[in-house]
Amino acid sequence: MNSRGIRSRGFSLLLVLVLLLATFSTALAQAKPFCGDMDKADCALLTSAAENMKEVSSYQADAEYSAQLVGIPGLPISDASVTVTVSGAFTYDDAAIAAAQAMDMATGQEEIATLMAESPEVFVDFYNGWAFDMTILVEANEEVVAALSADAGMELPAELNIPLILKDGILYVDVTDLAPLMQGGENMQGWIGFELGRLMEASIEQGAFEQAAAAMDPESMAMMSGGDGATAAALMGMQAALSDPKALEKFMSIQRVDDREVDGATLAIFETDFDVLAFISSPDFVEMVKGMAASGALGEDVPSAADLDEAMQMMGLMGPMLFQGLTARSAIGVSIDEPTYVHEYTSLFSWDLSGLLQMAAMSGAIPANEMPSGKSLIEFSTSVMNSDFAGEQSIEAPADAQIVPAEAMMQPAESN
Repeated sequence: MNSRGIRSRGFSLLLVLVLLLATFSTALAQAKPFCGDMDKADCALLTSAAENMKEVSSYQADAEYSAQLVGIPGLPISDASVTVTVSGAFTYDDAAIAAAQAMDMATGQEEIATLMAESPEVFVDFYNGWAFDMTILVEANEEVVAALSADAGMELPAELNIPLILKDGILYVDVTDLAPLMQGGENMQGWIGFELGRLMEASIEQGAFEQAAAAMDPESMAMMSGGDGATAAALMGMQAALSDPKALEKFMSIQRVDDREVDGATLAIFETDFDVLAFISSPDFVEMVKGMAASGALGEDVPSAADLDEAMQMMGLMGPMLFQGLTARSAIGVSIDEPTYVHEYTSLFSWDLSGLLQMAAMSGAIPANEMPSGKSLIEFSTSVMNSDFAGEQSIEAPADAQIVPAEAMMQPAESN
Protein backbone atom coordinates (compact mmCIF):
# COMPACT_ATOMS: atom_id res chain seq x y z
CA MET A 1 0.00 0.00 0.00
CA ASN A 2 1.35 3.45 -0.85
CA SER A 3 1.87 6.08 1.85
CA ARG A 4 -1.09 8.18 0.71
CA GLY A 5 -3.39 5.13 1.03
CA ILE A 6 -2.10 4.48 4.52
CA ARG A 7 -2.70 8.09 5.55
CA SER A 8 -6.16 8.06 4.03
CA ARG A 9 -7.18 4.88 5.81
CA GLY A 10 -5.66 6.13 9.04
CA PHE A 11 -7.58 9.40 9.09
CA SER A 12 -10.79 7.75 7.95
CA LEU A 13 -10.44 5.11 10.63
CA LEU A 14 -9.73 7.76 13.23
CA LEU A 15 -12.96 9.62 12.49
CA VAL A 16 -14.98 6.42 12.72
CA LEU A 17 -13.41 5.43 16.03
CA VAL A 18 -14.15 8.75 17.71
CA LEU A 19 -17.70 7.53 18.16
CA LEU A 20 -16.36 4.47 19.92
CA LEU A 21 -14.25 6.61 22.23
CA ALA A 22 -17.23 8.82 22.99
CA THR A 23 -19.09 5.86 24.49
CA PHE A 24 -16.51 5.48 27.24
CA SER A 25 -17.94 8.27 29.39
CA THR A 26 -21.28 6.45 29.50
CA ALA A 27 -19.61 3.16 30.34
CA LEU A 28 -17.59 4.76 33.14
CA ALA A 29 -20.74 6.27 34.63
CA GLN A 30 -22.06 2.76 35.23
CA ALA A 31 -18.82 1.36 36.64
CA LYS A 32 -17.94 0.29 40.15
CA PRO A 33 -16.19 3.10 42.04
CA PHE A 34 -12.72 3.72 40.62
CA CYS A 35 -10.21 4.93 43.24
CA GLY A 36 -6.92 4.86 41.35
CA ASP A 37 -4.14 6.23 43.56
CA MET A 38 -6.39 8.15 45.93
CA ASP A 39 -5.90 7.79 49.69
CA LYS A 40 -8.04 5.33 51.63
CA ALA A 41 -10.28 7.99 53.18
CA ASP A 42 -11.29 9.46 49.81
CA CYS A 43 -11.77 6.01 48.31
CA ALA A 44 -13.93 4.98 51.28
CA LEU A 45 -16.08 8.10 50.86
CA LEU A 46 -16.62 7.49 47.16
CA THR A 47 -17.30 3.78 47.67
CA SER A 48 -19.72 4.43 50.52
CA ALA A 49 -21.73 6.88 48.40
CA ALA A 50 -21.98 4.38 45.54
CA GLU A 51 -23.05 1.57 47.88
CA ASN A 52 -25.65 3.78 49.60
CA MET A 53 -27.19 4.63 46.23
CA LYS A 54 -28.04 0.94 45.83
CA GLU A 55 -30.21 1.14 48.95
CA VAL A 56 -32.04 4.39 48.17
CA SER A 57 -35.81 3.82 48.13
CA SER A 58 -36.77 7.24 46.74
CA TYR A 59 -35.21 10.39 45.27
CA GLN A 60 -35.59 13.05 42.59
CA ALA A 61 -33.33 13.50 39.58
CA ASP A 62 -32.70 15.97 36.77
CA ALA A 63 -30.53 14.88 33.87
CA GLU A 64 -29.38 16.34 30.57
CA TYR A 65 -27.77 14.41 27.71
CA SER A 66 -26.37 16.48 24.86
CA ALA A 67 -24.70 15.65 21.54
CA GLN A 68 -23.23 18.02 18.98
CA LEU A 69 -21.48 17.36 15.68
CA VAL A 70 -20.29 20.42 13.80
CA GLY A 71 -18.36 20.63 10.52
CA ILE A 72 -17.75 16.88 10.06
CA PRO A 73 -16.92 15.94 6.44
CA GLY A 74 -19.26 13.36 4.96
CA LEU A 75 -22.27 14.26 7.08
CA PRO A 76 -25.36 15.56 5.21
CA ILE A 77 -25.73 18.47 7.67
CA SER A 78 -23.11 20.90 8.93
CA ASP A 79 -24.42 21.35 12.47
CA ALA A 80 -26.28 18.64 14.40
CA SER A 81 -27.34 19.33 17.95
CA VAL A 82 -29.66 17.18 20.08
CA THR A 83 -30.44 17.55 23.79
CA VAL A 84 -32.50 15.16 25.92
CA THR A 85 -33.64 16.38 29.34
CA VAL A 86 -35.15 14.04 31.92
CA SER A 87 -36.72 15.22 35.17
CA GLY A 88 -38.72 13.24 37.70
CA ALA A 89 -39.31 11.43 40.99
CA PHE A 90 -38.41 7.77 41.55
CA THR A 91 -39.24 5.11 44.16
CA TYR A 92 -38.31 1.44 44.69
CA ASP A 93 -39.88 -1.15 46.97
CA ASP A 94 -37.76 -3.78 48.74
CA ALA A 95 -38.19 -6.34 45.95
CA ALA A 96 -37.12 -3.82 43.31
CA ILE A 97 -34.02 -2.83 45.31
CA ALA A 98 -33.04 -6.51 45.69
CA ALA A 99 -33.64 -7.08 41.97
CA ALA A 100 -31.56 -4.04 41.02
CA GLN A 101 -28.69 -5.33 43.16
CA ALA A 102 -28.90 -8.74 41.48
CA MET A 103 -28.81 -7.12 38.03
CA ASP A 104 -25.92 -4.89 39.08
CA MET A 105 -23.87 -7.95 40.06
CA ALA A 106 -24.35 -9.49 36.59
CA THR A 107 -21.68 -7.46 34.80
CA GLY A 108 -20.53 -9.71 31.95
CA GLN A 109 -22.53 -11.05 29.03
CA GLU A 110 -22.39 -14.59 30.36
CA GLU A 111 -23.63 -13.55 33.80
CA ILE A 112 -26.49 -11.53 32.30
CA ALA A 113 -27.50 -14.50 30.14
CA THR A 114 -27.45 -16.79 33.19
CA LEU A 115 -29.62 -14.38 35.15
CA MET A 116 -32.13 -14.17 32.28
CA ALA A 117 -32.29 -17.95 31.91
CA GLU A 118 -32.31 -18.99 35.57
CA SER A 119 -33.89 -16.04 37.41
CA PRO A 120 -36.08 -14.08 34.97
CA GLU A 121 -38.43 -13.18 37.84
CA VAL A 122 -35.77 -10.69 38.94
CA PHE A 123 -36.68 -8.46 36.01
CA VAL A 124 -40.39 -8.72 36.82
CA ASP A 125 -39.73 -7.81 40.47
CA PHE A 126 -37.77 -4.78 39.38
CA TYR A 127 -40.38 -3.34 37.03
CA ASN A 128 -43.29 -4.19 39.30
CA GLY A 129 -41.59 -2.52 42.28
CA TRP A 130 -40.11 0.50 40.49
CA ALA A 131 -42.24 3.64 40.20
CA PHE A 132 -41.56 7.00 38.63
CA ASP A 133 -43.21 10.17 37.41
CA MET A 134 -40.96 11.80 34.85
CA THR A 135 -40.94 14.02 31.80
CA ILE A 136 -38.61 13.58 28.83
CA LEU A 137 -37.96 16.62 26.65
CA VAL A 138 -36.17 16.10 23.32
CA GLU A 139 -34.86 19.18 21.51
CA ALA A 140 -33.01 19.41 18.19
CA ASN A 141 -31.64 22.28 16.14
CA GLU A 142 -33.14 23.44 12.82
CA GLU A 143 -30.81 21.42 10.57
CA VAL A 144 -31.53 18.15 12.39
CA VAL A 145 -35.28 18.79 12.36
CA ALA A 146 -35.23 19.64 8.65
CA ALA A 147 -33.25 16.51 7.78
CA LEU A 148 -35.48 14.24 9.87
CA SER A 149 -38.63 15.86 8.48
CA ALA A 150 -37.46 15.31 4.91
CA ASP A 151 -36.66 11.67 5.68
CA ALA A 152 -40.03 11.11 7.40
CA GLY A 153 -42.02 12.94 4.75
CA MET A 154 -43.76 15.08 7.36
CA GLU A 155 -43.07 18.16 9.44
CA LEU A 156 -41.49 17.20 12.75
CA PRO A 157 -41.39 19.46 15.81
CA ALA A 158 -38.20 20.99 17.19
CA GLU A 159 -39.31 19.92 20.69
CA LEU A 160 -40.97 16.73 21.86
CA ASN A 161 -42.40 16.52 25.38
CA ILE A 162 -43.15 13.02 26.72
CA PRO A 163 -44.59 12.58 30.25
CA LEU A 164 -44.19 9.05 31.63
CA ILE A 165 -45.47 7.33 34.77
CA LEU A 166 -44.64 3.81 35.94
CA LYS A 167 -46.87 2.51 38.73
CA ASP A 168 -47.63 -1.08 39.83
CA GLY A 169 -46.03 -2.52 36.70
CA ILE A 170 -48.03 -0.37 34.28
CA LEU A 171 -46.20 2.15 32.10
CA TYR A 172 -48.33 5.20 31.31
CA VAL A 173 -47.45 7.50 28.41
CA ASP A 174 -49.07 10.85 27.65
CA VAL A 175 -49.24 10.64 23.86
CA THR A 176 -50.37 14.24 23.27
CA ASP A 177 -47.12 15.20 21.49
CA LEU A 178 -46.46 11.74 20.06
CA ALA A 179 -49.86 11.05 18.48
CA PRO A 180 -49.46 13.40 15.46
CA LEU A 181 -46.22 11.59 14.56
CA MET A 182 -47.71 8.07 14.65
CA GLN A 183 -49.66 6.25 11.97
CA GLY A 184 -53.26 6.24 13.12
CA GLY A 185 -52.33 8.61 15.92
CA GLU A 186 -55.14 10.99 15.11
CA ASN A 187 -57.40 8.79 17.26
CA MET A 188 -55.00 8.77 20.20
CA GLN A 189 -54.95 11.32 22.98
CA GLY A 190 -54.13 11.69 26.67
CA TRP A 191 -52.68 8.89 28.80
CA ILE A 192 -52.30 5.30 27.58
CA GLY A 193 -51.16 2.54 29.96
CA PHE A 194 -49.20 -0.58 28.98
CA GLU A 195 -49.16 -3.60 31.30
CA LEU A 196 -45.39 -3.95 31.34
CA GLY A 197 -45.19 -6.23 34.39
CA ARG A 198 -47.79 -8.66 33.07
CA LEU A 199 -46.17 -8.59 29.64
CA MET A 200 -42.84 -9.65 31.17
CA GLU A 201 -44.55 -12.40 33.18
CA ALA A 202 -46.22 -13.73 30.01
CA SER A 203 -42.89 -13.55 28.17
CA ILE A 204 -41.31 -15.71 30.87
CA GLU A 205 -44.10 -18.27 30.52
CA GLN A 206 -43.54 -18.40 26.76
CA GLY A 207 -39.79 -18.90 27.25
CA ALA A 208 -38.78 -15.55 25.73
CA PHE A 209 -36.13 -14.89 28.38
CA GLU A 210 -34.54 -18.31 27.88
CA GLN A 211 -34.49 -17.74 24.13
CA ALA A 212 -32.87 -14.33 24.57
CA ALA A 213 -30.26 -15.82 26.91
CA ALA A 214 -29.51 -18.64 24.45
CA ALA A 215 -29.04 -16.11 21.66
CA MET A 216 -26.23 -14.51 23.68
CA ASP A 217 -23.92 -17.53 23.60
CA PRO A 218 -20.99 -17.70 21.10
CA GLU A 219 -22.52 -20.43 18.91
CA SER A 220 -25.77 -18.50 18.44
CA MET A 221 -23.84 -15.33 17.67
CA ALA A 222 -21.79 -17.26 15.11
CA MET A 223 -25.00 -18.46 13.43
CA MET A 224 -26.31 -14.88 13.39
CA SER A 225 -23.02 -13.89 11.73
CA GLY A 226 -23.48 -16.45 8.94
CA GLY A 227 -21.57 -19.17 10.77
CA ASP A 228 -18.47 -17.01 11.12
CA GLY A 229 -17.10 -17.85 14.58
CA ALA A 230 -14.29 -15.31 14.25
CA THR A 231 -16.77 -12.52 13.64
CA ALA A 232 -18.88 -13.66 16.58
CA ALA A 233 -15.80 -13.69 18.79
CA ALA A 234 -14.88 -10.21 17.60
CA LEU A 235 -18.36 -8.93 18.37
CA MET A 236 -18.23 -10.45 21.84
CA GLY A 237 -14.77 -9.01 22.43
CA MET A 238 -15.95 -5.54 21.48
CA GLN A 239 -19.00 -5.81 23.70
CA ALA A 240 -16.90 -7.04 26.61
CA ALA A 241 -14.44 -4.18 26.21
CA LEU A 242 -17.21 -1.58 26.19
CA SER A 243 -19.28 -3.15 28.97
CA ASP A 244 -16.35 -3.75 31.36
CA PRO A 245 -14.98 -0.36 32.42
CA LYS A 246 -12.30 -2.09 34.52
CA ALA A 247 -10.50 -2.86 31.27
CA LEU A 248 -10.05 0.89 30.86
CA GLU A 249 -8.86 1.68 34.38
CA LYS A 250 -5.19 1.45 33.44
CA PHE A 251 -5.74 4.55 31.29
CA MET A 252 -7.64 6.52 33.96
CA SER A 253 -6.67 8.79 36.83
CA ILE A 254 -8.85 10.25 39.57
CA GLN A 255 -8.40 12.94 42.20
CA ARG A 256 -10.48 14.92 44.67
CA VAL A 257 -10.39 18.39 43.12
CA ASP A 258 -12.82 20.43 45.20
CA ASP A 259 -15.31 20.61 48.09
CA ARG A 260 -18.33 22.88 47.69
CA GLU A 261 -21.78 23.59 49.09
CA VAL A 262 -24.81 22.49 47.06
CA ASP A 263 -28.34 22.86 48.45
CA GLY A 264 -27.08 22.81 52.03
CA ALA A 265 -24.86 19.75 51.55
CA THR A 266 -21.06 19.74 51.35
CA LEU A 267 -19.99 17.77 48.31
CA ALA A 268 -16.59 16.26 47.62
CA ILE A 269 -15.91 16.52 43.88
CA PHE A 270 -13.90 13.71 42.30
CA GLU A 271 -12.65 14.19 38.75
CA THR A 272 -11.61 11.33 36.48
CA ASP A 273 -9.52 11.80 33.34
CA PHE A 274 -9.09 9.31 30.54
CA ASP A 275 -5.66 9.24 28.83
CA VAL A 276 -6.70 8.85 25.22
CA LEU A 277 -3.16 8.92 23.87
CA ALA A 278 -2.05 6.06 26.14
CA PHE A 279 -5.11 4.06 25.14
CA ILE A 280 -4.62 4.65 21.41
CA SER A 281 -0.99 3.52 21.76
CA SER A 282 -1.91 0.32 23.62
CA PRO A 283 -2.37 -3.25 22.29
CA ASP A 284 -5.91 -3.14 23.80
CA PHE A 285 -6.96 -0.50 21.29
CA VAL A 286 -5.35 -2.30 18.35
CA GLU A 287 -7.25 -5.49 19.20
CA MET A 288 -10.52 -3.56 19.57
CA VAL A 289 -10.04 -1.96 16.15
CA LYS A 290 -9.34 -5.36 14.59
CA GLY A 291 -12.50 -6.63 16.26
CA MET A 292 -14.49 -3.80 14.70
CA ALA A 293 -13.00 -4.58 11.31
CA ALA A 294 -13.84 -8.28 11.63
CA SER A 295 -17.42 -7.47 12.65
CA GLY A 296 -18.01 -5.30 9.60
CA ALA A 297 -18.39 -2.13 11.67
CA LEU A 298 -15.86 -0.32 9.44
CA GLY A 299 -17.69 -1.09 6.20
CA GLU A 300 -17.08 -3.43 3.29
CA ASP A 301 -13.85 -1.82 2.09
CA VAL A 302 -12.12 -2.62 5.35
CA PRO A 303 -8.30 -2.47 5.63
CA SER A 304 -6.41 -5.73 6.04
CA ALA A 305 -4.87 -6.70 9.39
CA ALA A 306 -1.46 -5.56 8.10
CA ASP A 307 -2.89 -2.23 6.94
CA LEU A 308 -4.54 -1.76 10.33
CA ASP A 309 -1.28 -2.48 12.13
CA GLU A 310 0.49 0.12 10.00
CA ALA A 311 -2.29 2.66 10.48
CA MET A 312 -2.24 2.08 14.22
CA GLN A 313 1.52 2.59 14.33
CA MET A 314 1.08 5.84 12.44
CA MET A 315 -1.55 7.06 14.89
CA GLY A 316 0.70 6.09 17.79
CA LEU A 317 3.55 8.17 16.39
CA MET A 318 1.34 11.11 15.50
CA GLY A 319 -0.81 10.89 18.61
CA PRO A 320 0.25 14.17 20.25
CA MET A 321 -0.70 16.07 17.09
CA LEU A 322 -3.83 14.08 16.31
CA PHE A 323 -5.40 14.33 19.74
CA GLN A 324 -4.76 17.94 20.62
CA GLY A 325 -7.99 19.60 21.63
CA LEU A 326 -9.49 16.35 22.92
CA THR A 327 -11.04 16.10 26.39
CA ALA A 328 -12.42 12.91 27.98
CA ARG A 329 -13.39 13.66 31.57
CA SER A 330 -16.02 12.85 34.17
CA ALA A 331 -16.77 14.19 37.65
CA ILE A 332 -18.82 12.90 40.55
CA GLY A 333 -20.02 14.86 43.57
CA VAL A 334 -20.75 12.94 46.79
CA SER A 335 -21.99 14.31 50.11
CA ILE A 336 -19.49 14.26 52.95
CA ASP A 337 -21.96 13.88 55.83
CA GLU A 338 -23.56 10.51 56.55
CA PRO A 339 -25.45 8.99 54.92
CA THR A 340 -23.35 9.96 51.93
CA TYR A 341 -24.93 9.83 48.45
CA VAL A 342 -24.04 10.61 44.84
CA HIS A 343 -25.57 14.06 44.30
CA GLU A 344 -24.22 14.77 40.86
CA TYR A 345 -22.44 13.18 37.93
CA THR A 346 -21.11 14.89 34.82
CA SER A 347 -19.13 13.68 31.84
CA LEU A 348 -17.64 15.35 28.79
CA PHE A 349 -16.15 14.00 25.60
CA SER A 350 -15.11 16.90 23.39
CA TRP A 351 -12.82 16.95 20.38
CA ASP A 352 -11.96 20.02 18.31
CA LEU A 353 -11.12 18.38 14.98
CA SER A 354 -9.92 21.52 13.15
CA GLY A 355 -6.22 20.67 13.33
CA LEU A 356 -6.79 17.01 12.50
CA LEU A 357 -8.88 17.82 9.43
CA GLN A 358 -6.27 20.28 8.18
CA MET A 359 -3.68 17.52 8.38
CA ALA A 360 -6.07 15.16 6.59
CA ALA A 361 -6.60 17.70 3.80
CA MET A 362 -2.86 18.22 3.38
CA SER A 363 -2.33 14.46 3.10
CA GLY A 364 -5.07 14.12 0.49
CA ALA A 365 -7.29 12.04 2.78
CA ILE A 366 -10.07 14.65 2.50
CA PRO A 367 -10.68 16.61 -0.72
CA ALA A 368 -10.28 20.38 -0.31
CA ASN A 369 -13.89 21.00 -1.40
CA GLU A 370 -15.17 18.83 1.46
CA MET A 371 -13.33 20.76 4.16
CA PRO A 372 -15.64 22.71 6.51
CA SER A 373 -15.26 26.47 6.50
CA GLY A 374 -15.78 26.93 10.25
CA LYS A 375 -15.10 24.92 13.38
CA SER A 376 -15.17 21.12 13.46
CA LEU A 377 -16.30 19.61 16.74
CA ILE A 378 -17.64 16.37 18.20
CA GLU A 379 -19.01 16.67 21.71
CA PHE A 380 -21.08 14.48 24.03
CA SER A 381 -21.95 15.57 27.55
CA THR A 382 -23.95 14.22 30.46
CA SER A 383 -25.20 15.94 33.60
CA VAL A 384 -27.20 14.16 36.33
CA MET A 385 -28.31 15.86 39.55
CA ASN A 386 -29.91 13.79 42.34
CA SER A 387 -31.76 15.19 45.38
CA ASP A 388 -34.37 14.56 48.10
CA PHE A 389 -32.99 11.15 49.00
CA ALA A 390 -35.48 8.99 50.95
CA GLY A 391 -38.01 11.82 50.65
CA GLU A 392 -41.74 11.27 50.22
CA GLN A 393 -42.44 11.05 46.49
CA SER A 394 -46.07 11.17 45.40
CA ILE A 395 -46.49 9.00 42.31
CA GLU A 396 -50.05 8.29 41.20
CA ALA A 397 -51.42 6.53 38.14
CA PRO A 398 -53.46 8.75 35.78
CA ALA A 399 -57.15 8.25 36.60
CA ASP A 400 -58.38 8.56 32.99
CA ALA A 401 -55.76 6.38 31.26
CA GLN A 402 -56.75 3.90 28.57
CA ILE A 403 -55.13 0.54 29.42
CA VAL A 404 -53.63 -1.69 26.73
CA PRO A 405 -53.69 -5.24 28.20
CA ALA A 406 -50.62 -7.44 28.04
CA GLU A 407 -52.47 -9.93 25.81
CA ALA A 408 -52.83 -7.27 23.13
CA MET A 409 -49.06 -6.79 23.05
CA MET A 410 -48.12 -10.47 23.00
CA GLN A 411 -47.36 -12.26 19.78
CA PRO A 412 -49.18 -15.60 19.58
CA ALA A 413 -46.95 -18.54 20.43
CA GLU A 414 -45.94 -20.64 17.43
CA SER A 415 -47.58 -24.02 17.27
CA ASN A 416 -45.38 -27.07 16.90
